[in-house]
Amino acid sequence: MFSNISKEEQYPIREDWEEYYKFLEALRRTGVCNMWGASIYITEAFHVSDKDAQNILCNWITNYNALAEKYGWRA
Repeated sequence: MFSNISKEEQYPIREDWEEYYKFLEALRRTGVCNMWGASIYITEAFHVSDKDAQNILCNWITNYNALAEKYGWRA
């Protein structure tokens, strides 16, 4: 059964993940990797589990436009 929950509701912006979000934006700007594969960089940099890194990445991707506006990121 499909849920009527939006992606933003499923992955709300978490204030305690600000460091992860900023890390991912810095990584994106380097062009080192395709961001869909960036969870390994989160795992290595922050010593979190693969599952947690994937959740952080999905949250960042889902909320990118709102995060870019909040932190003043430009493409």
